[in-house]
Amino acid sequence: MQRQSVAIFGHSGIDRAHPDYFAALILNTIPGGRGIESRLTAEVREKRGLTYGISTVLISKDQADVMLGQVASANGRIGAAIEVIRDEWSKLARDGVTVEELHAAQTYLTGAYPLRFDGNSQIARILVGMQRQGLGLDYINTPNARFNAVTLPEINRVAAQLLKPEALNFVVLGQPTELTEE
Repeated sequence: MQRQSVAIFGHSGIDRAHPDYFAALILNTIPGGRGIESRLTAEVREKRGLTYGISTVLISKDQADVMLGQVASANGRIGAAIEVIRDEWSKLARDGVTVEELHAAQTYLTGAYPLRFDGNSQIARILVGMQRQGLGLDYINTPNARFNAVTLPEINRVAAQLLKPEALNFVVLGQPTELTEE
């Protein structure tokens, strides 16, 4: 018997070419893009013990810009985890982020960016991705400055526009109990 259920959740995202894309990347790190230091980890894992891990990701592909997340929980607790996720999504859309969260996310992203260039295959993958997205070679030198240029009012405006609690869909795999269909 399967003891856990997995929920994939998300809604539409933002195009890579959109002027708010870097603010959206920073925003994604706050609910679940920084692993153990994210809001959802604090609320779903640390405070309530509903999961070992939860994450979010912002994906920009041709005709498929999405903001997705994933969580696994015991069959009898996945409904509670989903409820907490919905509540936190709503709070983030309504109240925005704090200056501390913004600075922590900027520090995380600017520190993690150079680590992506740690081998020939990774560098080749990055260059191919840049070419496929129509980014010039100078792009490699710009992300950290773009992350650091995002202001608190800007990221909170993007949170209010990008995060759509009413459109947040969940697909649950497993044998959940105490979960109502919506």
